Amino acid sequence: MQIKSSQSPLYINKFSNMEHKNPYKSAAIHRNFEANYKENPSTISFNGLFSSLANKIGQIFIPKEDEFPAIYNSDKPSSPLATEIAESIKQNKGIKIPPANFECIMTPSEIRKILPKLKEQNFECSEENVEKGIYCADLDYQSNFTLNSKETITEILDRAVKYADKYHEKTGEKFVFAFTDHDTVEGVQRVLYEVGKNPDKYKNLKIIPGLKLSYAHKAPNSKIGYENSDMLIYGINPFSKNITSFIDKTIFARKKMVEDFIAKVNELYPEYEYSVNEIVKQNGLKYKKSFAVSNLYWRIREYTETKGDIAIKSMSLDPDTIYNDFLRIMNTLDRNPRLGSQDITSEGLDTRIINQDDEVNKKIKAIFDMYSTHKDSKTQKVVSTAENVYDDMIECFSNETEKPVMALASPYYFSHYYEKSDSETFEQVVNFLKELKDNSNGMLIAFESLSPGYDLDMYLPKTTIDRFNNYIRENTKLYEVGGSFAKLKD
Repeated sequence: MQIKSSQSPLYINKFSNMEHKNPYKSAAIHRNFEANYKENPSTISFNGLFSSLANKIGQIFIPKEDEFPAIYNSDKPSSPLATEIAESIKQNKGIKIPPANFECIMTPSEIRKILPKLKEQNFECSEENVEKGIYCADLDYQSNFTLNSKETITEILDRAVKYADKYHEKTGEKFVFAFTDHDTVEGVQRVLYEVGKNPDKYKNLKIIPGLKLSYAHKAPNSKIGYENSDMLIYGINPFSKNITSFIDKTIFARKKMVEDFIAKVNELYPEYEYSVNEIVKQNGLKYKKSFAVSNLYWRIREYTETKGDIAIKSMSLDPDTIYNDFLRIMNTLDRNPRLGSQDITSEGLDTRIINQDDEVNKKIKAIFDMYSTHKDSKTQKVVSTAENVYDDMIECFSNETEKPVMALASPYYFSHYYEKSDSETFEQVVNFLKELKDNSNGMLIAFESLSPGYDLDMYLPKTTIDRFNNYIRENTKLYEVGGSFAKLKD
C-alpha cells in the first residue's frame, strides 16, 4: 500500500475535520494521553528531564564535611579501593572522607575470594535459608535509578542493614550486598556518601559498589548475528573519570541516536509528525533522566512503524480504537524491551497492526539498520551506534587501578536454547561464553545462575534450570552469582 503525502489518511475520514492533522492530537486521544501522563508522572517530556521526579529519585547527596564523623577504626589499614574512593570524592566534590570509613566496601580481590564459596542456595532467601543462615549474599540489586525499580537508596540500605544485623547475630558473618544499577553509577555514588557519613551503621554489611552495563556482542544463534546483553561489574570506584566518561559517552550516543532516528523518519513522512517528546511520553517508553535503557533502536522502530500503520488505519477506525491498539503494542514493549516486530504476537496480541504497509516499514527498517548493532561488512566486527561493544567495555575497565570482577548478567535466554536446541547448537553458545571469558583480560569469572529466587517470566521447569546451571558451570568454569533480596520480607 503506497500513501502519497497529499493523500495521507491523516487528512481523510475520521480525522478529516480535526483541528490537528496528527491523529494523536484528536480530542479523544489527547485526553487519553493526558490521563496516562497523570497516572505515570515519570513519562514526561525529553526536555523536562524528569524535574517532577527530582525529590522522589533524589539528587546525589553531597553532605557538608562537618557531617562526617572522626576516622572510624583508624588502626586498620585501608584498602586501595577505599583510598581511591576517598581521594576521588575529595578531588571531585571537595569533601574529605577518611578512607577507613569505607571499610565495609568489598574490593575486587575480596570478591574473587568469596565467589568460589557461594552456591545457588546462598542467593535464595527462602524462609528455610534465612532461618538457617544459608542466605548470605545478594549480588544483583537495583535502586530507583534503574528503570522499573522503585526503592530509593536509603530504603534499600536500611532494609539491608536490618537483615545484616540479624544475620550477623545468628552466624557471626557479614551479609554481602551489591548495588548494580543499569548503565548508571549515580545510585552507588550516593551509597558511598551514606556509608562515609555513618560507617558504623554498616558494620555488619559487606557492600559491593557495582554496575549492570549493557553491551553488544556477536551471537552464534541469532538470525541477525548479534545480541545486546548485560554484564555485572563488581568492585568499582563509581567516581572514576574513566568509568563515568565511558557511561556518559553511551548515554550521549543514545540520546543522539533517538533524535537522529526521529529526524530521518520525519524527512520521509512529515505528515506523521514523529516526535521525540511523544516517544519519551509513551507508556511503553519510560526513561530515567540518564537514558539508562538499552535496545532503544528496537523501541523506536516499533514506535515509528506502529504510528505509521495506525495513521493508515485512521481511514477506517475511530480514535479510541487506534489509541487502544497503539497502547497495547507499547505496553507489550514495556514488558519485554527486547521484542522485535516478529515477536509481538507471542505476547498474546489479537490485533496485528505492525508491518501492514511494506513501503513504510521497509524504509524505516533501512534507518533501523543504520543505527542498530550490526556486523561491519568489511571487518566483520560488531559495531553499535548506541550500545557499548564488548571489546570497548573490556578495554575501559582494564584501565582501572584494580581491575573489577565481571559476571554474565541474567543469561537465562541461553537456557531456552538449552531446552529447545540440540546439544550441538547449545555447545556453540557455551563456546561463545568461553570466548567472552578468554577475551575479558581476566575479569569475567562468573555467571548469574538461575534459581527460584528470581522473578523470571521464563516458564521453564526447575529441572531444566538446574541442568542449565550445571552445564554452564561444568563447561565454562565460571562461578555463580545471583540475587533474591527483592523477595526478602521485613
